[in-house]
Amino acid sequence: MLQAFLSFFAILDPVGNILVFHLYSIALDTRRRLTAAVIAVVTAFVMLVAFSLGGDEVLDYLGISQESFRVAAGLLLLPPAYRLVMEGQPMPEGERRSVEPLDFALVPLAMPLIAGPGALAATTTLSDRVGTGNTLAAITLVLLITLAAFAFAADIFRLLGEAVLKLASRLIGIVLFAIAVDLVLDGAHDFLRNT
Repeated sequence: MLQAFLSFFAILDPVGNILVFHLYSIALDTRRRLTAAVIAVVTAFVMLVAFSLGGDEVLDYLGISQESFRVAAGLLLLPPAYRLVMEGQPMPEGERRSVEPLDFALVPLAMPLIAGPGALAATTTLSDRVGTGNTLAAITLVLLITLAAFAFAADIFRLLGEAVLKLASRLIGIVLFAIAVDLVLDGAHDFLRNT
């Protein structure tokens, strides 16, 4: 169980995703911010459980290769990563004012940031290695930590201040860019190697 917990804590990165959640939800009132947090975490949970129980069969059934899945996830991350680096926020100013929880809770938060290709692949591997029960317990614990982190994101950044938020948002943008490019390159590399 400990191995699965530590693996999922590193892969799902509840601490690193606090800033992304905060930047997307900054214009929302507390109720809608919590709604977005719950939607993102529950969606990620459902996806991770499905992969824990069904693994690669889900993608096989849909006719989607792991390589294509990684490339698609990387491409989904590119626009918000670019905006974070250039503008310090994941979406244009006009869109941010009228944002609704579903506008960002499903994509990019639930997928690919929380339940990305690495996390989905890890569920399959860890289910085989440590058992489905331990894997599901680890997923649940890490996602509860993620939900708590999202719920207190505004308070955390209120304490840190605007300057730290601006710096951190650009740094997270660079990291998201790197993750996106890595997903695309890994997917393309594996595709080319397997053909």
